[in-house]
Amino acid sequence: MKQSVPKSPPPLKFVDPDASLPPLALLWFATLHEVVRQEHLVTDLLLAGTLFVVFGESNSGKTFWLLDLCLAVAAGRSWRGRETQRGLVIYVAGEGSASVRTRVAAYRAAYPEASAGLPFAILPQAVDFLSFESVSRLIDCIRAAESECGEKAVLIVIDTFARSIPGGNENDAQDVGVAVASGDRIRSETGAAVGFVHHAGKDPTKGARGSSALRAATDTEILIEGQDGPRTATVTKQRDLEPGKPMPFELLPVHVVAPSDEGPGVTSCVIKHLEAEERPTTQAVTQLRGKAQRQLVSALRARSDVEPSLTWTLVDLRQIGRELGMSKSTARSVVDAIAVTTYLQPTIGGYRFTDGRAQG
Repeated sequence: MKQSVPKSPPPLKFVDPDASLPPLALLWFATLHEVVRQEHLVTDLLLAGTLFVVFGESNSGKTFWLLDLCLAVAAGRSWRGRETQRGLVIYVAGEGSASVRTRVAAYRAAYPEASAGLPFAILPQAVDFLSFESVSRLIDCIRAAESECGEKAVLIVIDTFARSIPGGNENDAQDVGVAVASGDRIRSETGAAVGFVHHAGKDPTKGARGSSALRAATDTEILIEGQDGPRTATVTKQRDLEPGKPMPFELLPVHVVAPSDEGPGVTSCVIKHLEAEERPTTQAVTQLRGKAQRQLVSALRARSDVEPSLTWTLVDLRQIGRELGMSKSTARSVVDAIAVTTYLQPTIGGYRFTDGRAQG
């Protein structure tokens, strides 16, 4: 019996998956006459349309701090003496809206004159940043909110990062990369800044919990520290701005619902901003106190001798202290002390070692 010979499969036809995309456009040197200046969402803190992270330990007050900033942006009012760009703010309450609603109610009770008609809204559910469709729904929601309130979206907050990657692994650079790409998509399609609320790891000096891919992608990173009494917000990364001084604050209790026969009262808090310590204005502040400070300066000097243009964030400096054997609290206090001397000069992206020479 004659065997049939199988027919050869048809030749594969290559289909370009990017055929429907517009061609890539270049900006040629000859056309680059002017510097593109980005607008500030919050002067010298957040640039419009950027990606940022606010992180800290549980109960450090990070949500209170960020909500205070959000409501100032929605009102277009000054925040810590900084101008803000008014616009629609949407707060994605992935861990549940009840606590966020209570904190907003406390703000309304404390500042009734500033809270009427603010273009501020809470989305009372998590959004899956690993799902293209889920992010599309959020973008549609943002556009619908813009139409409803007549304001352009300027700030979208995702609380928390962990709730935005359900089933994902925050230690996996690939999952984090997908979430970052979703944040970039929202920024690109709406023009709003996108901020993640995140938890600190076991050692806050090493940055937010999980893969460092998130920190690498962010334009601004802010660490919230403290459990009782005064707390501090510190910029630990700025891509295009100077980090500025630490921003101390405390939480003031506010009665949202008074106790009654129907049940106990409800109490929340609002932010009271404290004055930051002024940087010394003497010509040269070079005196070091204690072995730990001298040890850290020596380490910075050695590294700067090899690469003079090195720039460190406060988190980087604390990590160097930890590498020298200092405890977490000692590393923090040593870095804070040296940061107000002329051994460190604030610059874009962090601090630069100057070996004690005053900079003009």
